Amino acid sequence: MIEASEVRLSHFQSMLLFALVISIAFGFLSRRRPLDRVKYILWSLFLFLVIGIGIGWAMYPFSK
Repeated sequence: MIEASEVRLSHFQSMLLFALVISIAFGFLSRRRPLDRVKYILWSLFLFLVIGIGIGWAMYPFSK
């Protein structure tokens, strides 16, 4: 029997993976030309990360 190895991701790695997958999906669902897709994917990835880090930073004082 083959056992699956356990993958442990940090919160940042999980957010990065989620942002990447969703940005790629949004890019392919919303744009027609390849250059427009790439621009949209990069822009939405950037926004996902900035907003996610901003929300984490805003919530940090409440974690103590």
